[in-house]
Parts: sequence; C-alpha cells; structure tokens
Amino acid sequence: MAAFDRYNDGSSNPPRLEVRHSLWSLIRLPMNSETEWTLDEKFSRVAAAGFEGVECWLDDESEREHREALDRHGLRLALGHHPHSLEDVKATLERAKRLDADYVFAQPLNPFVPLPEAAKFLREARKMAHDAGLCFFVETHRNNVPESLIQALQLLELIPELRFTGDFSHYVVISEFYGLAYERAIERMMPVLERTSHMHGRISNGEAVQVDVGDGSGQTAQFFVEIWTAAMREWRKGAGPGDVFPFASELGPPWYAITLPDGSEFSDRWEQSLVMKRLAEQAWEASAA
Repeated sequence: MAAFDRYNDGSSNPPRLEVRHSLWSLIRLPMNSETEWTLDEKFSRVAAAGFEGVECWLDDESEREHREALDRHGLRLALGHHPHSLEDVKATLERAKRLDADYVFAQPLNPFVPLPEAAKFLREARKMAHDAGLCFFVETHRNNVPESLIQALQLLELIPELRFTGDFSHYVVISEFYGLAYERAIERMMPVLERTSHMHGRISNGEAVQVDVGDGSGQTAQFFVEIWTAAMREWRKGAGPGDVFPFASELGPPWYAITLPDGSEFSDRWEQSLVMKRLAEQAWEASAA
C-alpha cells in the first residue's frame, strides 16, 4: 500500500480515530442568533468538546487569521479545495505546506468531465501531493468527480489507487438508499469503502442530504454507523503505527440545513455535530470487532 494512502502523524502510536470539525459547519451559529460566534468562540467550543482539529477552506486573506486561531486553541488543520486545474491543486498544496496542514481533500472538477480525462487529472494531482509529502483524498460529493456511486465505480476501473474522503450522505441520497436489506447498499459501496481514508459526518435519510437524527439511536443514524464501521474496518487492514483515521463532523448551514418558511433553522447543528462525533466513536469501536 502506498505511503500516502493513510494520514500518519509520525508517532509510534497504534492506529486511531481522530475526530475533527468542519469550519463551514460553524457558520451561522449559534442557531437562529443575530450574533454569530467569533472565530475564537468557535474554536474554543470545538476544542472544549474534544475535537482535535478543524477542516478549513482558506484563501490568501484568511489563512493567517485561521492559523493563529487554531494555534491559540491547540487545534490541528486540514485543507479542502475544489480544484478545476492542476494550478489550483498546486496552490492548495503550497498553502498546506505553509500552514502545516495534515492532509488535503478535494472536490475535483465537475461531473461532466469525461472520466478518462478526470482520471489523468487525479493521477497527476495525487503525484503532486505525494511529492509534497501530503495525502490527497478525493471526496464523494455531488457536483464533482465522482458525484455518484456509479461514477465512482467507473472511475476506480481507471484509477484503482484512488483514496477517498467519504461523505456518504451524497451517495445515499443519489441512490435513494434507506438502509433496507434488499438495497445491498454497503455491498454496492464496498469498492469505495475499502479505499476510504477520511470521512465526513453528515447523515441522509435517502431523500434529504442532511437530516436531524436526534440522539442518533434511530434506524437512519444507525444505518450510517454501519456504513462508517465497514469503511473503518477496511482501513484498519494494514494500518500501522502512527496511522490516523480522520473523521470530521460536517453539517452544513442553509441551504444544506432544512429551514422553516421564515428561513430559521429547527435543527441545532452544534448539538447534532456532537451526535456525529459520538456516532463516529461508536463506529470506530465496532470496527475493531
């Protein structure tokens, strides 16, 4: 297995789960308040809740402020981006090295790019990242390659070495999976699950991409725990000292978040992010069985 198929923290610790938080998920919090938390308030709450890092999409104007705030609160950094060219990839890799980010994940291109062309792009982007000493994970996400499970399976025929950021809310809603046995959802997703090295915590009910799951004990949430467990179990195979499985709670603000007619949210995304953290820990524990 290639050296950059998993994020490694350079330690001799046994393979472990590391739960992070998405910066995007902290937009417009607290819920329905006229005053949004400051960056320091956001990061203070993230650290106090036991998250170890924050995943950010940064630019030249915002990078210093965020790096300094992360340092103040003892939080690690990962970078996301939506590259449409190799120059976009190069710029993000340079930022990642400059800011000491742990890994990079991408929502590349758009779903209308022919797959042979996309595979060539991703092969070169991965090489650029690995040459820079960074993992490069491709997100399972709508409006990029691969936007659907079918497209992901086709892409893997061309570039089987790909490693994913698994945001399976997208594939569950596109495939209209409900977690019913006859759907064989995990079996159908297995080629992607066994190549997943990083995960985003958002839950779909097969119709809406992001739903409130209460305390996480219901069938919809537990279906996702099964998906996450399967991916983590595959990741554990061959994992060695210092290998880390990053999981980021990523619950989007409106339009992702469902709102009432007046535009207000009825689901507390901060409280739900804590549920995502707990469900990730449940999946990790189950994956060791």
